[in-house]
Amino acid sequence: MPEDFVNVTEGAGKKLHTWKRTVGANDVQDEIVIAGIPYLAKYTVGRSVAITVATADAHLIQVMAGATLNVYITRIRLYQAAVATTAAIAGMGVYRLTTAGTGGTALTPQPQDNTADGASGASAMQLPTVKGAEGALQWFGTVGWIQTIPTSGPEPLRLDLPWGPDTKYLRIPAGVTNGIALKHTSGAAGATAYTVVDFFEANF
Repeated sequence: MPEDFVNVTEGAGKKLHTWKRTVGANDVQDEIVIAGIPYLAKYTVGRSVAITVATADAHLIQVMAGATLNVYITRIRLYQAAVATTAAIAGMGVYRLTTAGTGGTALTPQPQDNTADGASGASAMQLPTVKGAEGALQWFGTVGWIQTIPTSGPEPLRLDLPWGPDTKYLRIPAGVTNGIALKHTSGAAGATAYTVVDFFEANF
């Protein structure tokens, strides 16, 4: 959507705090906003059991939207849990899914506020044996699987993908055939990993 503005009729009474600037030939007022406590229910999905990354092109984890709410992915993390037989660099991608994978380990998204937030409508699965149909590529990069644990140095976090709030969140439209998957394109024998995804749901 291109940058635009709407006319606001001034009047007496309470005042909004704004910042004046020029867009094209128009003077506009950007409203100053103080961020409050996030109010949307937020969820984390993962598992305290490491999964193998030995099979190339596997979907390490998938997240599928529910029937009625859009899913906004805020973060995807990947931690190495066991060393690889041979150190390797592997391609890693986040793909949209147009069907859900089946046959893997189902995961239940956990609310980050368990006293106020209800169950998530979204679903998740690790290592589906029948992968979902891949759509558009949303991100691609590489990770390095280590062969020897260093006595000091980097932690085992291999991938940390944050979306928003400075950029758009990765949005999955409502609908049980809509999702995303974290896929690695080359296997690393011996290595295992933990996957963690954070997201919130909204009706917009």
